[in-house]
Amino acid sequence: MSAFSGQKLDEIPAHVPPELVYEYDNARDPRMLEDPHARMRSIILEAPPIFFSPYNGGQWFVTRKKAIVDITMNPAVYSNAFLTSGQHAEEHAGENKDAQQGFMMLPIAADPPQHTAYRAPLNQPLSAKSVAGLEAAIRTMTNELIDKVLAAGRCDFFSEIAEPLPVTLFMKLAGMPTDRLAEFRHLATQATSATVDAATRAGVFKQIAGILAETIKARQEKREDDLISYLLDVKINGRNPTFQEMLGYSITLFLGGLETVVNALSFGVRHLARDQELQAKLRADPSLLPGAIEELLRLYGIASTVRQVMRDEVCHGVQFKKGDTVLLLLPAANYDDEAFPNPEQFILDRKEQHQTFNTGPHRCVGLNLARLEMRVFYQEWLKRVPPFRLDPEKKPQFMGGFNLAVTSLPLVWS
Repeated sequence: MSAFSGQKLDEIPAHVPPELVYEYDNARDPRMLEDPHARMRSIILEAPPIFFSPYNGGQWFVTRKKAIVDITMNPAVYSNAFLTSGQHAEEHAGENKDAQQGFMMLPIAADPPQHTAYRAPLNQPLSAKSVAGLEAAIRTMTNELIDKVLAAGRCDFFSEIAEPLPVTLFMKLAGMPTDRLAEFRHLATQATSATVDAATRAGVFKQIAGILAETIKARQEKREDDLISYLLDVKINGRNPTFQEMLGYSITLFLGGLETVVNALSFGVRHLARDQELQAKLRADPSLLPGAIEELLRLYGIASTVRQVMRDEVCHGVQFKKGDTVLLLLPAANYDDEAFPNPEQFILDRKEQHQTFNTGPHRCVGLNLARLEMRVFYQEWLKRVPPFRLDPEKKPQFMGGFNLAVTSLPLVWS
């Protein structure tokens, strides 16, 4: 069973009880495309906590916080190590080992203890203390983008603000050319879209790898003040990373930097555009922003993550078989009533930890940078832009896949 193959199964596997089958296509579901997070809530209310969907080749979905935490804390049974260029490792069985390694997303596509060794070099440059040095650059970039749209009284927030801000910042941080923003964003979106077939996805990853290989080679010859230069000199089990490992790091950073914050900002601003009272409250007291950002992150989770079952296992009463694909639906887990009282409500300063950054060994390594970008952005946007609302004549547009995404968010203000 593959989470990436696109087709609907003709026959439900024998080990799947009929009462656990719920038809949900994470790329094409009409209710998800209408309102992604309302659909996440409806899945909590309508579907079994762990259900099997016959779409996209057939896969399990896990939707409750407790089960997701248990799975992420048990990598021996629920492995990430099958992920190579967005496909199952068996699809690459005919390729040589180096080619496979070249497309391993690091540290994501490794299980402990290898994952621990691969992740350690990223902890320091992406720590809260290290990324704090970027605050002035984020503020400057935010204000430059606001300058371009303020007088018009309207913008497509997604394409004019949310895309350029985190993407430009990330490309500068990593040492990638900032003049290819549109091209890079297109590739990142294609790489995480569940509507793309396996062959196209493999081609997209090959394109991304080709672009990143150029940057790595340039930094091998001459170091700069950027993340790729830094990673070339780190030690992994006492040695420097190989070229393939550098490619693996770079692909992960590319997709993380070009997808998550773009959508987190877009969904958060959409919420504020629909809640004038909250907007006014945050303008009046910016010290409330950190708590508000956490609650917006909970309400509008982005990424889901995939595991492969390594042996037959019963999980929260459900029988998984070796080779099953399990998709951890993190944005739905944020609407789990047992974990979050009144999950549909925005409640400032909730104490429960949301699932948007995942938990366990694979908790998002870029979360400090994401939080900083959002805090600085909201400070400047709310200070300078008058009360804004959704454009009554143009509806926001959304996209599904492994990330819930915005593709258009027209706003107006006066």
